[in-house]
Amino acid sequence: MNTVEVKDFAPRARAGICDFMGGEDRVKQPFVWADGFICNFNIRADEPWQSPSADVPGWHEDGDWFKHFLDGPEQGLLTIVVWSDILPQSGGTFVAPDSIGHIARKLAAHPEGLYNREARFDQMIDQCERFEKVTGEVGDVFLIHPYMLHAASSNPSGRARFITNPAVSLNEPMCFNRPDGDYSLVEQVVLNALGVESLDWEITAERERVVPERVAKQKKMLEEQKERLGVACLWRQS
Repeated sequence: MNTVEVKDFAPRARAGICDFMGGEDRVKQPFVWADGFICNFNIRADEPWQSPSADVPGWHEDGDWFKHFLDGPEQGLLTIVVWSDILPQSGGTFVAPDSIGHIARKLAAHPEGLYNREARFDQMIDQCERFEKVTGEVGDVFLIHPYMLHAASSNPSGRARFITNPAVSLNEPMCFNRPDGDYSLVEQVVLNALGVESLDWEITAERERVVPERVAKQKKMLEEQKERLGVACLWRQS
């Protein structure tokens, strides 16, 4: 329901994001963070703690609201904004850094694009060998490549964990054949994963936006919340 301009609210984080994405002029505006918090109170708290591995359930790549292409501008970068201290075994997000290469190779082989559900990116976790867990303090911001698989972890600690994970969009699709070699760090990571210095690659189908079912549910929840808040305000005034 509320947003803040990142340039005013978190200028250091904004500077890092712009640096990763190749400069401020490549970042789509407006560039804001919202208060749609992702809460982990006690996910799988009744189960034994699992360290990050391919056996943990729920691995995924974000992006159910667009068709995925190798150069997709919709998610130029993912972020995890930490709104409460995250201690070990307290619901911190799991990430698989070496998933970037697997997803890059799959998308490179599909210039026609893939919808998130049909792509089955989650199955690639079985090919991964590196796993990390996110811990941090209030105010930390993690910058994550958009091709990195991640998953929610169990939280048996009794401490609530609050994050947001807004994607940062690009003004234009990524480019893997820049004559001046001025690749963003995000682009360079893709080239490195593919084992090439540059890549002539073009899409063969139209880019598409998708309206997931969860969006309709979220809109309904938002309207209900606004109505409750309105009633509460009237009650206080009376």
